[in-house]
Amino acid sequence: MNKHCYSYHIFYFPFKWHLPEEEKKLLSEQVDLKHIPVETYSMWERRQITRRDKTILTDEKALKDAQELFGEQQYYFDFVHPVLYDIKNEPNPIISHYERREPQENNVEYCIKHKNKEYILRIDAINLNLYATGVGVLSFYLANELEEQKGESAIRDINQYGRRIMPPHCGEFTANHRNMLAECISLKGLHNDVNLRYTDSYDYSIDGKSQFGLSDTWQPATFIRNLIEDLSPSLIVIPIIDDRMLVNCWYSNNDLAMKVKSDSNEFINSDFWYKYVFVDSGDNDYDVTCQNKELRTKLIKESTYERWQKFGTLYGITRYSMVALTDEGDFAKNCLSMHMRTIYSRMFELAIIQRASMLRFSGEVTRVSVLEKGNKIIAERIGSIYKEYIRFVNQIYFRSVTAQDQGIEMYNLLMKQLNTKEQIKDLDEEIGELHEYISLLIDQKRNENSEWLNILATLLLPAGIITGLFGMNMFECPSNWWHFWVQFSIIVVFSAIIYYIIKKRRN
Repeated sequence: MNKHCYSYHIFYFPFKWHLPEEEKKLLSEQVDLKHIPVETYSMWERRQITRRDKTILTDEKALKDAQELFGEQQYYFDFVHPVLYDIKNEPNPIISHYERREPQENNVEYCIKHKNKEYILRIDAINLNLYATGVGVLSFYLANELEEQKGESAIRDINQYGRRIMPPHCGEFTANHRNMLAECISLKGLHNDVNLRYTDSYDYSIDGKSQFGLSDTWQPATFIRNLIEDLSPSLIVIPIIDDRMLVNCWYSNNDLAMKVKSDSNEFINSDFWYKYVFVDSGDNDYDVTCQNKELRTKLIKESTYERWQKFGTLYGITRYSMVALTDEGDFAKNCLSMHMRTIYSRMFELAIIQRASMLRFSGEVTRVSVLEKGNKIIAERIGSIYKEYIRFVNQIYFRSVTAQDQGIEMYNLLMKQLNTKEQIKDLDEEIGELHEYISLLIDQKRNENSEWLNILATLLLPAGIITGLFGMNMFECPSNWWHFWVQFSIIVVFSAIIYYIIKKRRN
């Protein structure tokens, strides 16, 4: 961010992934990151960090990145690092982190066109994180450096229309009648942009002639699909959590910051703050998506973090957004904006993948629970789910991630807004019940096997008694063959009687 930056926006696209023909495998095999075939010559580059790296950096940008990374790692507990960073030589990695090369080398832009307006943001980075729970996050880091785009309305429009990647209803199919969807989103400056691979005008049709129609639900924008396809064409991606991307935004505005300082209560209940926090657009009062005064006051109160209100700084957190409002001073531009882009971006993405992973596990539990009772692999499938869930609880779901007061408070607010604790409790009960069910099946099978062994031993009891009475040497004397047939007849009769008695009791 060398130029003056008026706002900074990060869009997160969470999804679940799987490979063809692997849905019937054990969950631990389905979500193994090593199974993903990666294109060797794509514009994606895997970026890993090395623990205790002693390399002396001379490049200015590399040094700046290393300093920011140090601040992040220092902020979070060490046991949280494996889910935040792709660490080299990790024996069983939780994350594979990829970065697009072009934004590091050239000028790449994220362009949003809506109602004769076009918002252009410089792309700082495009990252793709794949997690060993079968979910992933594609994220866009966007700097707003154009003065004509610094107004309150422009910031809300960027957040609202920049994050929508599929029509919420069929009324948005036609560009002339759209209110919630951009006319076009395009990524300009990417390599191999043939036939507008990274552009989507959302040209949906219901006449059966276009590529998309009423039968295509939960299909993300073309540029989303093609970006992920560039890394691995085999990867099947399905949106999860929401039909929109989630938003992280920092916005600097001296006039608004002054209002926060002078009367925070009035400002918090203003139209701007509600729309900014809950990602609404429009300049009219009826554009606010809550039209009940008491409920609106309650919602905005629960979503606002006021620790630095006297400095003109407010944070807002909902289940789909994390936003900050500051003044335009150097500390805000150089420090607070960087914190939103690094530290709190990591925190928000961690909360996102926790939520996405829980939905992934819940879906897997549903699939396994409807398998036929006699299915031979049901025990292995459930055991694999239980194993991966334990790993998730121990290595991804954390009750605390930092020792910093503000970090503790914001993380707790995130957990509250996403209802994470209640959902993890419900999922724990679902998986626990499933595990108890398979344990019951195993115990029943074991009891059945023991019962058959008892029957076999009982059936062989007459033979053992006869052998004990008459000995084993009756075959040595040819004249005693009639003894053998007598004994054999006795064994058969007694065994038949015992079998009849056992069968009658079982029935």
